[in-house]
Amino acid sequence: MLPTHAILACMLLIPPCRTAPLCEQRATRLGYACRRLEPTEVPGLEAGNVDDLCLIPFELLAEPAWPALRARLWRANRTFVVAGSKLTTAQVMQAARDGAQDVLDQRDTEERWRDSLARATESQQLWLRLYGSQALQLGSGLLGDSPAMKRLRLAVDRIGPSGATVLLLGESGAGKERVAQALHEAGGGGPFVALNCAAVPKDLLESELFGAEKGAFTGALKDRPGLVEQAAGGTLFLDEVGEMDLALQPKLLRFLETRQARRVGGTREYQTQVRIVSATNRILEDEVARGAFRADLFYRLAEMTLPIPPLRERPEDIPRLVTAFLAAASERFGKHFDRIEPELIRRFQAHSWPGNARELRSAIDRLVILFDGPILRAGWWEPPRSLALPIAESRALPALPPLPPARPEPLGAALPNRRQKQELATRLLAESDNNYSWVAAQLGIDITTLFRWRKAGKVREASPPP
Repeated sequence: MLPTHAILACMLLIPPCRTAPLCEQRATRLGYACRRLEPTEVPGLEAGNVDDLCLIPFELLAEPAWPALRARLWRANRTFVVAGSKLTTAQVMQAARDGAQDVLDQRDTEERWRDSLARATESQQLWLRLYGSQALQLGSGLLGDSPAMKRLRLAVDRIGPSGATVLLLGESGAGKERVAQALHEAGGGGPFVALNCAAVPKDLLESELFGAEKGAFTGALKDRPGLVEQAAGGTLFLDEVGEMDLALQPKLLRFLETRQARRVGGTREYQTQVRIVSATNRILEDEVARGAFRADLFYRLAEMTLPIPPLRERPEDIPRLVTAFLAAASERFGKHFDRIEPELIRRFQAHSWPGNARELRSAIDRLVILFDGPILRAGWWEPPRSLALPIAESRALPALPPLPPARPEPLGAALPNRRQKQELATRLLAESDNNYSWVAAQLGIDITTLFRWRKAGKVREASPPP
């Protein structure tokens, strides 16, 4: 818990409504400075004090303006606590579903209010100080503010308009196709056509690239243009180019030199202007040394080389990626998630992600499918230890508060009745300093159930230290 002087330094921002004075009076008695917050002011909080916490009167949740205000709070990465008078269990659950960090009642003790506001302030400070308070831009293809990603975007901006042939180097799942698309867009448009060389049988790859005449081989029932023709005036992206058969490599080299090609079974050459961007997760210099890749083709493809940093080398980009993937998964699977627990971000950053951004996206998809929102909880995810790389063990990460010990399955799964779960909940609240989200995850219950048990007196919170 935060020291008392840090708690009282927090300013509570309370949107105006009929019950706002009650919230303000209660907070003032606890020693907080309060200020009325107009809904249109929320974007201004992006660069504001990380200690400013929003206290939302429950009455506001029924107002037509609430969905827009909640969206603004989310875009500004702001935590909020809901407070009301004589709230029912259904109302507490509604506030929790709307993304409240906690729900307070005027009948709760001052210790309960003080502890809740302190915890919400601590969570918000942790997020904003480590990951920034700016609204996340979800539409960009190259997300991240790490030095490596900034250098990559600068290189794309410079190389893109040049039209140069580019070889992208990076591990599987690092986002090479996204970088290729960014180069294409920076180069002025036209069609973008992608081909995975490893996914096409070597006997068919030539016809895929350069086209085929009717009757050239079994199944060629009509003339078919190649991808170099389909991408004319734009970009052809050759993924996994290191998998290309050695016999086809001279034909690709000639096309790169002359921009002329001939369809399989054809007698005439055609010319097309297309930019070639290729990618590989192999070390092509080693392939050249062992004779599996032509040196002259390598030098032609690598007119410009652009390495893509793996995710484990830029953990500071994970919050932005998680938010983008979460928004996409929520829309795709029809779920409502709009917040992420900072503890989950810390655990994501401690994982090595051998599958890079693709693996991270798959992890988010699984969580969205298995659980319900609005908050993505840390207790729901366990890293796949069998796939973790040793580098993750020694990577220096930002100093964060220690997490309660993670367990492979909810403790409550082995308890036969509700009373035993409630007794265990009381003990876990004491062990975790009233960390409701962690306790709910350990019991395998929704956090709103835990709030309901506490409200009914079935679960007791830990007493604050003297």
